[in-house]
Amino acid sequence: MRKLILLISALFSAGTMSNAYAENKTPDCDSLNIMLMSMQEELDINANWRTAGSSPQKFKTVSVGDSSKSADPSFDINCPNLKASYDGKVLKMKADSYKGITDHLYKQLNRGVDLYNYRWYSDPKIKTDFKVDKYSFDLERLLLTDGYIKMPEGSSISNKQSFIPTTAVISYRVNGGALKPLLVNKSVTKYSSDFKTAKTIDIYHKNSDMSRRGFGVERIFIDKENGVLEIYKEHVFPPK
Repeated sequence: MRKLILLISALFSAGTMSNAYAENKTPDCDSLNIMLMSMQEELDINANWRTAGSSPQKFKTVSVGDSSKSADPSFDINCPNLKASYDGKVLKMKADSYKGITDHLYKQLNRGVDLYNYRWYSDPKIKTDFKVDKYSFDLERLLLTDGYIKMPEGSSISNKQSFIPTTAVISYRVNGGALKPLLVNKSVTKYSSDFKTAKTIDIYHKNSDMSRRGFGVERIFIDKENGVLEIYKEHVFPPK
């Protein structure tokens, strides 16, 4: 928890933060970043950029999206080298290249998004011993991680990921082909060679725990050739 607070504080330490609707603000495209931040109860998707402050040494950070806590977190941003839209459930980004997208993703420890995240206390009454159960997808390196490091391919998950239920499944398609397993029966398949050569990657995820605790992402679509990234908080898992 302390690390999360420090990360957020570092982002805004040079200025102050204000919430605004995207349609009322013209973003500074040079400082624009898209933040995928797991909070206490949900994944917050925000667009942030800097505006001039009271002096040249200070600036304000404008943020639109889930952090505004408004009834409508949606935004639609058009920059010369990036387009990004969000309707509260789906984030869509388009750039000249896929690197043009990842360069605009806010980097914490990596440029990833949590497929599953559950935050809890060993003793919720006095809120001690804070813990996080999660696994993520690194959008830059195209790897399944435990949130920090790559989960080994071709082997069962480690004790650290023992919280993952047997019913949790990650599958993928490359270039519109057949659906293949990535995580099944608590084991990670060998997938990275497919991702390295693929033009398009479509990842589907389901975890029955999300219906009662935690949150996550159920689909990620990547088009490396045409510079497209789509992230779905909710999506139907394909039958095949």
